[in-house]
Amino acid sequence: MRSLPPIKSIIYFESAARFQSFKLAAAEQNVTPGAVSHQINKLEEFIGKSLFIRGNRQIQLTSYGLRYYSRISIILKNIEEATIDLGIEGKRPQIRIAVPPSLLKNWLLPVLMNSVKPNFNSNIEFIDTLDYLDFSKSDLDLAIRYGYDTWENMYSVHLFDETMIPVCHPDYLKDKGHQLDQATIDRSTLIYTNNRLVQWDIVLQRLNLTNNNLTQQKLTFQNSIQSIEAAKQGAGIAYVNSILVQEELNNGRLIKPFDIEIPDHKSPSYHLVTTYEKMQHESTAKMYYLILENCKHSP
Repeated sequence: MRSLPPIKSIIYFESAARFQSFKLAAAEQNVTPGAVSHQINKLEEFIGKSLFIRGNRQIQLTSYGLRYYSRISIILKNIEEATIDLGIEGKRPQIRIAVPPSLLKNWLLPVLMNSVKPNFNSNIEFIDTLDYLDFSKSDLDLAIRYGYDTWENMYSVHLFDETMIPVCHPDYLKDKGHQLDQATIDRSTLIYTNNRLVQWDIVLQRLNLTNNNLTQQKLTFQNSIQSIEAAKQGAGIAYVNSILVQEELNNGRLIKPFDIEIPDHKSPSYHLVTTYEKMQHESTAKMYYLILENCKHSP
């Protein structure tokens, strides 16, 4: 007999882990935060491990939670893709928006919560992906795309360039020094993110610093959500998009230990993309300009 946890608990856990918030997970699942917390408690009892560290106003994944999320998120994505491949997409929401996972959690959802709250639960579906989904094949309305392209053949607008910065726990470099030099690199664990176009290796190469693959400690995660969480837990120095860590920098959970300037470097950027046909729909056009308006007020 298979040892499978309740599927609802798995879905609520994946949502809470992705957003690092019971409140945002509840909004996505159209339930109360208490219901999310209850399902996660059931999952923790089933597994026999704590998956979250619960604070007064925030939650953090434990080491067990990080390990579990890294596998569960892939499994749920495979199930979703398998279902879509069969053409069974369920009830279509009014708007479908594809957004890179970290940008969705750390920027788009926070700035949109108040603006679209009355219709948030039933009218919008957020698809967290870095893939360039085909608008004609995925029934997509809007997408925020990351990269070096401009998508001039579509209805698109530049949102902002990516500004990468190093971040770590306030105590991480206490005995190592707050300057980027070879000694600091040799004594530190560097946290990489697979889905970022600008990595530590580019920084080290451009600044003539050496990354000794035989001795250098290194952590690698699939996306920035896990990299930021690892940095918050004191695991090393992450190199991340500054817009994703503004709240953590403001509240002191992370610091920028030093500045990094890469000579002759072109940054990737984020574009808001749709089609001319989709922009004829009132709901799509409203959301398009709502995102643009919020982008103007972002750091």
